[in-house]
Amino acid sequence: MGQTMVEKLFSRKSAGNTPAVAGQIVTAKLDGIMCDYKFGTVNVNAQKAGFPEGVPFVWDRDRVFILGDHHQPAPSQKLADNNLEVRRHVERLGIRTFHDAEPGISHQMVIDYKLVKPGDLVVANDSHAVGYGALNAAGTGISGIEAVYALMYGELWFQVPHSIKLNIRGKVPDYPIGKDIILYLAGKLGDDFANGLSMEVGGPSASALSMDDRLCIATHGLEVGAKFTLFEYDELTDTLLGPEQRAAMQPLVADADAVYQKVIDVDLDTMPFVVAKPHQFGNVVPIGEARGVKINQAQIGSCANGRFEDIEIAARVLRGRKVAPGVRFIISPSTQSVYLRSLLAGHIAALVDAGAQVVTPGCGICQPMVGYMSGGEVCITSTTRNYRGRKGSTDAQLYLGGPLSVAAAAVAGEIVDPREVFDGI
Repeated sequence: MGQTMVEKLFSRKSAGNTPAVAGQIVTAKLDGIMCDYKFGTVNVNAQKAGFPEGVPFVWDRDRVFILGDHHQPAPSQKLADNNLEVRRHVERLGIRTFHDAEPGISHQMVIDYKLVKPGDLVVANDSHAVGYGALNAAGTGISGIEAVYALMYGELWFQVPHSIKLNIRGKVPDYPIGKDIILYLAGKLGDDFANGLSMEVGGPSASALSMDDRLCIATHGLEVGAKFTLFEYDELTDTLLGPEQRAAMQPLVADADAVYQKVIDVDLDTMPFVVAKPHQFGNVVPIGEARGVKINQAQIGSCANGRFEDIEIAARVLRGRKVAPGVRFIISPSTQSVYLRSLLAGHIAALVDAGAQVVTPGCGICQPMVGYMSGGEVCITSTTRNYRGRKGSTDAQLYLGGPLSVAAAAVAGEIVDPREVFDGI
């Protein structure tokens, strides 16, 4: 019987180098571990476990990545003190990859700095590490106490998940479509349709998806419960790799006779624009069913949709137009690299000229740190989650949509089908 991608992965990474099958528990060797600003908390966990200084050593100083994201520059004294503790631990342990106080989202920084490659198994103390699967690498989040062990020994136990397969068909448009794909699936199948499973993405149109779209879908594997999201390796993946990555990679390829729990087809030619209504990721309707909902705020950003193409489509929509009166349109690039690229392309100037606000790269736009909302206000956002209280008041209403839908709503002052505002589709 053939193997899925994730079975291939754990066959290679298992301590005994034995073929892995779904359901089996294996101890697997890691290719990397990423810790964000919570690295200080990881060391507190180590102290509770009996190590007075924190994690006493790391198994490989070149394969531990510390990225001080989420709160940069520090917005409070508490977080500034936390950042200082992180620096102390990094210096004490001799960790070589450390991006200190650099605004940005750790998961995109992992891609920007070429820290993962096809075939890798990388864990992180943040759940959206599942996004690394866009590069044919298995990423997943772990707890703080698991991180203590993983940092010291470079291995963890896993139960090899069963797999499902997404087949993408139809014409891929020239604007970001990843958010609509994953929301559409969550609405159709429930936002737990991949619960505990590995989700492989392929099909005749998957290779035409941009890397930004792949990263969006892979990242949102978390919101539908996936343990891993894995895209096939192809020429586009290869363009993002450096020479050292390319030389050492072992791409994951499923066997032709691999067994899946389910195969799901997505036809882009018939899929509508969609939004998730408050207060659940899977509360999805065609955008026409939410048409006319007045908004107070629109947002583009986060590890799901703060990338170059997301900013580019917003600039394309807003060129020659203005943000509607009474609407706050907030843009947050995912990293400094994305911010700089958008600046050089002229997109930031176009957005500011149209009345949008551009804020520091990072997670603040997704969490309740930037752009708090008051009771009764409505926001449409391309960030990751729309649960009650995510942006401040528990009486605020959050709709999730793709960046094109968000930009169109910012211009119209209400949720609309993007084709009503933007004729470049």
